[in-house]
Amino acid sequence: MSKNSTRMHELDSLRALAAIGVIGWHYTNHFGASPLPYLMAPFYRHGLLLVDFFFVLSGFVLARTYWSTGRSSDLSSNVRDRIARMYPLHVAMLCVVAALQWVLVHPLASEPFIYTFNDKRDFALNLLLLNRTGLERGFSYNATSWSVSTEFVVNMLFLATIAAGRRTATVVLGIGFAVALAALWRNSLISSGTVLGIDNDIFRTIVGFGIGVALYRLDCHAIRRMNFKNGFYDLMASAAIIGFLYYCARGTFTQHSDLAIAAICFPALIVGATRGSLVKRALLLPPLVYLGTISYSIYLVHYPLQLAIHVVSVATGIAMPYANAFFFIAFLAITIGLASITYRLIEVPWKEFLRTPRRQVRVSE
Repeated sequence: MSKNSTRMHELDSLRALAAIGVIGWHYTNHFGASPLPYLMAPFYRHGLLLVDFFFVLSGFVLARTYWSTGRSSDLSSNVRDRIARMYPLHVAMLCVVAALQWVLVHPLASEPFIYTFNDKRDFALNLLLLNRTGLERGFSYNATSWSVSTEFVVNMLFLATIAAGRRTATVVLGIGFAVALAALWRNSLISSGTVLGIDNDIFRTIVGFGIGVALYRLDCHAIRRMNFKNGFYDLMASAAIIGFLYYCARGTFTQHSDLAIAAICFPALIVGATRGSLVKRALLLPPLVYLGTISYSIYLVHYPLQLAIHVVSVATGIAMPYANAFFFIAFLAITIGLASITYRLIEVPWKEFLRTPRRQVRVSE
């Protein structure tokens, strides 16, 4: 596929729904409240697992975009694209959180909100996107960016590997996946452990990303040649959703079941969404597509907003009604509104600026 390959907007919509699920996880864990439980209960219980959906989806999309003749060898351009996509908003939200935490700790003489490792060393690790690699002491600053850190590292490794040629890349990626899978088998998918000093979340990202890459290769060589009806893929997507919701209803994470969800349900959902009819039609509704377009902003903006609300609460002495359904809905609405602004003012212009090749400047004599 070329750089100008048709964008699969149905996958953007899935990314948006996953981002909202992660927001639900952070809302109940940060604010200690669970409004709209009948609607949001799966996300409150297992929203963290949806980060692994991001990894699987990222592997599928990046393999589709970059692993092709004429594109995979252009390493410098590919790296520049990923930096342009991931870095500007990350840095902007890092600075916002740093400022808000400083206000909270110094002028307001309060404890840091949720994440306590916010010194110069942690700032430098965040700035270099190394904040979840094993070098850190714990979660810091805009801690939701931990997945941005691990994905950036894995993306760079992937782009460098595919630049070496298809056969070499296949072997290296296969070995890397096997090593990461062994690490997860030891520590489990969601773990604070390390292997050889490397954070478990690096291996978690490699496995999820690798599943997505393998899914793309399978889609190219097998799935698209099968003559299944659209209804079959609709059933596949529905079964994946039901399987995930059933797992969420159990209420606890388990070592190998988490991995099974990432390896079976998430790929099935992606295939069903791209090849089904009814599911795809639902995912292509304009509001969902727009939320998918700004989903990266939604993901990185929601914790700074939580922190800002907490700062206001501490400064005014007003106890916020976190358990109120209307407050939660307002929080989601404001998150989306802010994400729309950061998308237009930060993501889009900086992406275009950084993706533009350096122009030759004529110096007058």
